[in-house]
Amino acid sequence: MPQNTFVHLHVHTEYSLLDGAANVNNLVDKAKELGMPAIAITDHGNMFAAVKFYNRCKENGIRPIIGCECYLVEDHTQKNYSKLTKEKADHLILLVKNDIGFKNLSKLNSIGYLEGLYGGKPRIDMNVLKGHSEGLICLSACIFGTIPRLLLSDDYNGALSFAKELKNIFGDDFYIEIQDHALLDEKRVNPLLVKIANELGTKCVATNDIHYINRDDAEMHDALLCIQTGTYVDATDRMKFPNNEFYLKTYQEMSELFKWIPEALETTIEIANKCDFNFIFNKYQLPNYPCPDGLTPPEYLAKITKDGLKKRYGTQLSSEHIERADSELEVIIQMGFAEYYLIVWDFIFWAKNNDIPIGPGRGSGVGSIVAYSIGITDVDPLKYQLLFERFLNKDRTSMPDFDIDICYSRREEVIDYVREKYGDGQISQIITFGTMQKKAAIKDVGRVFRLPAQDVAKITKQIPFFGPEDKKVHIQDLLNPSGKNKVDSLIELYNSNEVYRKVLEIAMKVEGAPRNTSVHAAGVVIFKNPAIETIPLAKSSDGKTTTQFDMVEVEKLGLLKMDFLALMTLTDIKLAHDSVKRNTGTDIDFNVLGYDDPNVYDMITKGYTDAVFQLENAGMRRFLMNMKPRNLEDIIAGISIHRPGPMDNEEEFLKNRMNPELIKYKHPKLEPILFGTSGIMIYQEQAMTVARELAGYSLTQADILRSIFSKKKMDKMQIEKQMFIHGLRDKDNKLLLDNNGIIKTPGCVENGISESVADEIFEDMKKFANYAFNKSHAAAYAVLAYITAYYKNYYPIDFMAAVINNRIDKPDDIKKYLQVLKNMDISVLPPDVNLSEAEFIPEKKSIRYGLGCIKNVSMQAAKDYIIKERLAGGKFKSIHDFIKRIDTKFCNKSAIESLILAGAFDSFGETRATLINNYENIISNVEMERKSAETGQQNIFSLLGESLETSFQLQRIKEYATKYKLSKEKEMLKMYISGHPLSGYERYFSDFNFNSSMIPSSTEDNNNFDSEEEETLSAAENKLHDGMTVYTGGIIASITKKRTKDGNNIAILDIEDLYDRFRVIAMPRTLSGCANILEEEKIVQIKGTISYKDDEVKIYANKITAWDLQTETEDNTECEPDEDKAIYFHITEDDIGKYDRIIDVLKIYPGKIPVYMQYQNQIFKVEVEVGKIVEAEESIKKIIGPGKVKVKQRINEYFREKPI
Repeated sequence: MPQNTFVHLHVHTEYSLLDGAANVNNLVDKAKELGMPAIAITDHGNMFAAVKFYNRCKENGIRPIIGCECYLVEDHTQKNYSKLTKEKADHLILLVKNDIGFKNLSKLNSIGYLEGLYGGKPRIDMNVLKGHSEGLICLSACIFGTIPRLLLSDDYNGALSFAKELKNIFGDDFYIEIQDHALLDEKRVNPLLVKIANELGTKCVATNDIHYINRDDAEMHDALLCIQTGTYVDATDRMKFPNNEFYLKTYQEMSELFKWIPEALETTIEIANKCDFNFIFNKYQLPNYPCPDGLTPPEYLAKITKDGLKKRYGTQLSSEHIERADSELEVIIQMGFAEYYLIVWDFIFWAKNNDIPIGPGRGSGVGSIVAYSIGITDVDPLKYQLLFERFLNKDRTSMPDFDIDICYSRREEVIDYVREKYGDGQISQIITFGTMQKKAAIKDVGRVFRLPAQDVAKITKQIPFFGPEDKKVHIQDLLNPSGKNKVDSLIELYNSNEVYRKVLEIAMKVEGAPRNTSVHAAGVVIFKNPAIETIPLAKSSDGKTTTQFDMVEVEKLGLLKMDFLALMTLTDIKLAHDSVKRNTGTDIDFNVLGYDDPNVYDMITKGYTDAVFQLENAGMRRFLMNMKPRNLEDIIAGISIHRPGPMDNEEEFLKNRMNPELIKYKHPKLEPILFGTSGIMIYQEQAMTVARELAGYSLTQADILRSIFSKKKMDKMQIEKQMFIHGLRDKDNKLLLDNNGIIKTPGCVENGISESVADEIFEDMKKFANYAFNKSHAAAYAVLAYITAYYKNYYPIDFMAAVINNRIDKPDDIKKYLQVLKNMDISVLPPDVNLSEAEFIPEKKSIRYGLGCIKNVSMQAAKDYIIKERLAGGKFKSIHDFIKRIDTKFCNKSAIESLILAGAFDSFGETRATLINNYENIISNVEMERKSAETGQQNIFSLLGESLETSFQLQRIKEYATKYKLSKEKEMLKMYISGHPLSGYERYFSDFNFNSSMIPSSTEDNNNFDSEEEETLSAAENKLHDGMTVYTGGIIASITKKRTKDGNNIAILDIEDLYDRFRVIAMPRTLSGCANILEEEKIVQIKGTISYKDDEVKIYANKITAWDLQTETEDNTECEPDEDKAIYFHITEDDIGKYDRIIDVLKIYPGKIPVYMQYQNQIFKVEVEVGKIVEAEESIKKIIGPGKVKVKQRINEYFREKPI
């Protein structure tokens, strides 16, 4: 290395979390700017940034020195300290010399986390250090090192003794570190440190304890420390650096500081020259797979592939099957990936044998016939023209990657199997880093400067969401007055307020810094050798072992990373399958059924795709309704084209699909490639096929071309274009030949395509391939879409119950799908302690609400106590019986209260108000009885031959007002079941010119109406038009607030009226006048304008006001059955199929009021009696229409009534 240079050997990056503030890239760039030949990284207790740092150094031509500042204690296993015996964790710098040193430093880091983690610090001790010192250089550290600490305690002999111990361990690789940050303690110990060095015959090395890059970053670093410690910058009793000297100093600055000992600077060069470690990337380290019968992995893979082909395609295999499998096996084996396939196959095989749902595939691996044959994937790559080369080819430099979708609830079982098979020490999960994003950085910095919360909110509210590009837009972009992402209101705040300016400037510097570590949701590494011998490991807050390197770095190091992805849809399917089998005996198997049922595609075409995988959002639903898919290929195309980018071609795609004669191909050879997608290039595989069929590319070359397109490698684009058009040529412009004298890559012109046409085709490919989708991935997801659609079409109740049960812990999803049930005319029966299970269950043509889904009632309490006791002791006879039999330690007061308010005790015939008024007394009564039984004492009631239960009298009170009762019911259940808050107020809606019943359904909905009803519906449709002014009202069911790009707020409201829901948008001007009244459950009136586009109706509100409905007289007396009234309904032949639904709905309102049905001029009494006439009447009206239901005087059952 050149003279008059210096190397920084004590450097903390931002990965010394919330302590170091030096951004890795900026740090290395600054070192290069200062002409430094090398630089070290020594983060506190970790090697998180080692690979990032190494790569950046290599890019800049600087030697990277990997290191760590370790925490050294007397006994790294001791973790119990009293306040009086606080542990001393001293610092020690270790630097990597070579491969052995990297392994040892990695192991020391891992031991620190896995064995010595305490108080957030990964600790080691001298015994551990001695065992793993080879290949490492040791520096005695800053004033927080053991030697300076002892010197500051006036223990020179102790310091000398410890230095000797380190000298004995590291020999000539031990150095005494001296620093000068203008601190009195350093001035005091430096001469003594030199003295020790002289006594030991070791050298001194000068360092600066770098925590930030530039001197003026000190304020930012100070704020970062406050964020870490939860303190304020103006606090006096906090962790604080003494000055601003902890930055990346120049050679001249360091030379001036240490002019009294210049050799200490020269020593940094000596140390740097000793350090020569390089990571080895892309050298695969696959675990050994144990094959049976003495077979090698290639032999075993070939065997199970051959067996699998026969299972998939039959014993009479075609030449296409055999040749495809043989060619794939040749590539797989030649590239050394036979074991990779076997490892993946093994755990998938185990999972399937243990009834754990595995997805049909994911990503480009679905294009492999070997994977399909052995059961890794379940989509036939030949049937859907999927290409293996998109997944793996001879020129690929990275490992193939099977991402595995696993049942959401059983993913951990598969990981546990892999851990058991390969050994716990050879499995690790993958670390991730949480970073400070824009708003979070502003909030954190604002807090440490004591900026009031409302002021912080005032700043952050100016920041809009930038969609998919949001993470690429930074605070400095928002404040750049000439930038495309500038926010004028934020710039105004920045310029007008000094404190705001400081907060934003510091937030700008800390934005993007890592704040904490976490565990990757899906990534797992399977190591060939013990993990601790391979890379540094860490431990997560919940005790999981993780890598210290992130997912990308782990893969680059050649380690086997598997993505075990938890997919809820697979759990939906499993739950639905089991429910159908349990309730009908049908064992659904799509290997038998296939994916060609026209009724399923009809359902998708009608837009009934709520809860259908990948197809349920409104845009996709509209697109498919226009597309009218008839087979799985159509679903594959739909999933691929309805995405940002290709979505721009949707209109042309649909036009061409309806009118194939409009498609114009630039060359006839394109027709067989693009015809299936209506002349539009949608798939990456199509671009590859075009290159093969028109220009004579091999599929390996075609995949390289695809990669160039998708990654926008402009430097290679022009070279590739010449080869596409004119072929692969030598320096004399002659076409290259292979060993058999055949042209390698002829190009389009050689294949008879004109240069101009070839040029146009290439440019089209370049445009489309930028966003073309991986067909293999789309095919696998189309299979899941079809399966979920099949269940929804044929077994809607089982399927929807499965979907809801799978989202029990996701309140917003439950709320959403309960509304879907309403749209599907599936009745939700109320929870009942004697009829409900813990989860939602199908009950005839309805779904019974689950006890464990009620607010404050845990799933465990429902399953392990309520249901279990009911099965053991029979149905509960009363609430007293329930409380007596269920231990209130497990089903506490809040749970019992929620059960009451949810209506789960309604079947006992008491009002909810009565039960709420009495349940605590019942609990006390039961506890008294238990105590008496335990002590053997008799009370007065037992002496009289009565139990406390029979002697206890409920204090009956009138029922709650309907509005309160229903609001509590919805709070507990997320929906109304026993009634609707607007029932009884129908007359108030007559003045409106819009309600949700006027929104047209899909045309299919109209097929079951008679002609009169069709006319009515058509009239309603014709009444609505885009731009129409409407007046309406209802209950606010949900509110979503969003911010526009210009920083203004809007509100999206779902309004529920007597019939259904509709969407209302309150733009900024409207919102400013009504923001204070917008709350869920609030009843409002709305004046607005209809937006009727793409078959979607929305209202843009001009005015929203609170609506204080005239309160009806509540019947607040204790409800007794009305002896004189009954409900009558008339059903025709067309309605007869709705009878069961009517009965299910009536069961929601149990009571003693009789219900009669008129059918074919006869009147029959139905088996259900009700307790709420108005609610029951309205519910029947919704099913068969308002003209067919009446409440009137009860009739003599023995006489025929006139038709109603």
